[in-house]
Amino acid sequence: MKPLLVAGVGPLPPEEPERLFAPGLRIWGIARELFRAGHPIRLATVRFSGSPLDRLYIHDLLPAADSSSPEIGVPRVCELTAESVSESLLKEALNFKAAALVGSTDLINRELGSMNSDLPLWLDYFGDPMAERQMLAYLHNRDDGLADQWRTLVPALLRGDRFSGCSRQQVGAIHGEIASLGRLNRWTSGEPLVQLLPPWIEPIEPTREPGPFLRGVRVPDDAFIVIQTGGFNTWLDIETLFAALEIAMRNHPKLHFAATGGAIPGHNIWSFGKFEKLIAESEHRDRYHLLGWLPLGQVPRVIEESNLGLNVDLPCPEGWLGTRNRLMDWMLSGLPVVSTMGSELAQDLAEKDLIFAPPQRDPGAIAEAIGRVAADPDESKGRVAAAQHYLREMYAPARSLRPLLEWAAKPGRAPDLIEWKKNPSLAPELWLQGRTDSQRMAEIDETKARLARAEERLKTMEGSALVRAALWVRRHLGRGQR
Repeated sequence: MKPLLVAGVGPLPPEEPERLFAPGLRIWGIARELFRAGHPIRLATVRFSGSPLDRLYIHDLLPAADSSSPEIGVPRVCELTAESVSESLLKEALNFKAAALVGSTDLINRELGSMNSDLPLWLDYFGDPMAERQMLAYLHNRDDGLADQWRTLVPALLRGDRFSGCSRQQVGAIHGEIASLGRLNRWTSGEPLVQLLPPWIEPIEPTREPGPFLRGVRVPDDAFIVIQTGGFNTWLDIETLFAALEIAMRNHPKLHFAATGGAIPGHNIWSFGKFEKLIAESEHRDRYHLLGWLPLGQVPRVIEESNLGLNVDLPCPEGWLGTRNRLMDWMLSGLPVVSTMGSELAQDLAEKDLIFAPPQRDPGAIAEAIGRVAADPDESKGRVAAAQHYLREMYAPARSLRPLLEWAAKPGRAPDLIEWKKNPSLAPELWLQGRTDSQRMAEIDETKARLARAEERLKTMEGSALVRAALWVRRHLGRGQR
């Protein structure tokens, strides 16, 4: 099997971070399954915090003595002072003698697409970036970030040899995006340029500590606990979630709500803040428990002590094009699930009658579904057992990632890019114009980034005692000369 460079956004599950986000789960599963298939893997990640990407974390995956999952050890950290992310990733790929590159997230895919390299390139999108930006525009009540997001996408769409999405609808969206840049052409008419990589089960080992985490500590022993885990993302319907819980709490005095996770720094802090304000005004405020971002191993403990998993989506493209890993986490831990059908995963599970699926924007129906489980918990046990069996069969990692695993065994370039490299005059106008615009915007963005770095260095210099002393001397010498 061929060596591969895999790149994405961390932190990773085996790093046991304080906060674990969906991109880290996605890229870890990809790297792990490629390793299990026999490929030597170098995994490069950045940390996304809303600031410039300033370092790479490099892991060479190693076999573990007692497990089929690889070990990662302590990462090698590369400070990005003189090189761009794309330059550093290319250097890592060449040093590793990688036969191909696999990336995930819009940020990393942009960097991989900007490389000066002919290595085969698979680019994965875990949710649609343009739909995500739409929801941020909705929250901020302004659309000026849409063009920035498109500029982030274009280098990858122009250069990728294969693409993947996490839902059938997202696969369709990617087809439309690459079509706008001339990638649906005579050369690719028979090529599976875009593949479906649906979500897969990612069990997380709980931290084994004595005593309960919630029951008898934060909530009464006999409480009926409704749980939500993960970030408060832009697709989460805060108003409907809160309204449904208020109705359910009035109808069921023993019902408590607990949430792990919360605000997502660098992406969305407003939804969680809004939920906190709603709770502060509730007559049931003492029955809401916002636990914050917990160490990874404690989240399964909270789920195991709960009675029901609750997910409430806004009706929006981000929900339809994305997925909801948390539904699988809850069901695999034995919880019945109430979820609106905002994602393809929820739709699939609802069609199999494995979850309770009230309509969106209907707090009464959601509260009724919660009450159904609260009134008769035993009625849900058969549904949960069937859901676990279905998930383990249909959403196993190797099954979900099969198209990528098959491509990685024999990676190749997209036929249109091969032809256009041999004869540039064959490239369609859409692709040429996209490349010209992308190069021009990349130059502008690089200039802005250099100015930002220079300003940061100046701030640091101006704050040092030596520079302050030099400026003082300069001012006083200047006065004497005048």
